[in-house]
Amino acid sequence: MKERLTRCLQLLKINHDDQISKTAFELIERSKDQATTIQDRDWIIALNAIAGSCFLNQRVLSQAEVYDFLTVSVTTSLDSRTKVIDDIIFRIYRDIMANYESSDNKLKVAYPKIIVDVVAILAKGTDTSGKKIPIHNVEAYYQNRKSDISTTSSSVSVAVPTAASATATSIKNINNKGEEPWARSESIDYEEKRPNKDEETEIVESLNKITDRSKKDIQASVSKLQRRDIERIKDLCKNYNKLQKYSKLITDADDLQKFKIALQNEIGKKLSDHQLQHAANSVRKVKLYIEKVLDGKFVPHGSYGINHTKHNLEYGYLIVGLMQPSKRRTTTTTNRKT
Repeated sequence: MKERLTRCLQLLKINHDDQISKTAFELIERSKDQATTIQDRDWIIALNAIAGSCFLNQRVLSQAEVYDFLTVSVTTSLDSRTKVIDDIIFRIYRDIMANYESSDNKLKVAYPKIIVDVVAILAKGTDTSGKKIPIHNVEAYYQNRKSDISTTSSSVSVAVPTAASATATSIKNINNKGEEPWARSESIDYEEKRPNKDEETEIVESLNKITDRSKKDIQASVSKLQRRDIERIKDLCKNYNKLQKYSKLITDADDLQKFKIALQNEIGKKLSDHQLQHAANSVRKVKLYIEKVLDGKFVPHGSYGINHTKHNLEYGYLIVGLMQPSKRRTTTTTNRKT
């Protein structure tokens, strides 16, 4: 377990002499003497110790550090990945990109623990406290954990500067209490179909304009893509006119004012400078993104198993509204049109 913890700390670039490391190792040591509900999950235990250490030391991670924490958690702890799991992870990445910087410190301190619990559910079906959560309710669980941390009284923030009193019980203070609405079974279905002929024709036509490749070559490439990549390319194709409009507005790297005004009017909210730069970069590189997806050149990084360039570009498209997370359809009558 200590080897797993050491590896996680290395991947997260946390120095061995850092207080976060010291507290995490003490938590691992203490966990040997305590019954655990996460047996056979050494990576989860190691990540949980780091998350607990961040909480106990009241360490606020940067947005990039939280991004890396989620990446390391996913790539070390999930033995297998499905489309449903990838879509959940993608939406959490998107949420971090859009909302983390504006969150209060109380939530930021608890964020690593929330991430570990979500990944534990995706890996084994239960969070680190042993609470069983259906996979189709993971996003509701994630959002409710965030909401509960933000609205809970300040007594939740147990400020412990050293590991002297760092126990599993104190860390559990940032877990939810009471009835969990997300634990109730809901009927949610995910579309797994590939494009029909009309959709494929539309995609090929748009990609032909964007890339100048022959329609035959594009059809051959699209036929080899996974469903999630087809969905993301389809979103860009549907928004081809917007892409052209935004590309024309981004003419000067030092002056994005026109692009900013048009984009904020379109999406109905203000963007930070960081988000604006991120969005502009993605729009500039849309042809590169599409061609690399078609050619299968977004190779996952060895250390993480995720291609950061691909994800960063996709976040930009999400910010701009040119791309959406894979869509869900519910079978509940409340969402049906009357």
